[in-house]
Amino acid sequence: MDEQNNGSIKISEDVIATIAANAALEIDGVASVPQKLLPSAKNVVGNIKNVRRGIGIIRSEEGLELTVQIVVKNGYKIPDVSIAVQTNVKDTVANMTGINVLKTNIIVAGVIEEKAKTE
Repeated sequence: MDEQNNGSIKISEDVIATIAANAALEIDGVASVPQKLLPSAKNVVGNIKNVRRGIGIIRSEEGLELTVQIVVKNGYKIPDVSIAVQTNVKDTVANMTGINVLKTNIIVAGVIEEKAKTE
């Protein structure tokens, strides 16, 4: 069976960051994904160099390490929301891009009170 080389596929870090941010926002209890990482986030996670749309991305031969900063809605359990975000971001990025996600770090940047909806 002959294999054809049709070229290469490269997925930009902006696309990966968009997928990760959208996956985080799908989780109940996540209010937002800030567009800029807190300066202290680099101290927590280490060598984040590429930050796109508020998502830290470290690429290696083995795959990706992502750092996602979230703001949690008041009244939700932070550990539960964080674990759900980790799982959804990892699975969604891997499924959509075909790139192995080695690690997904979550930084909770804040807790926000939901505003009451006016009718």
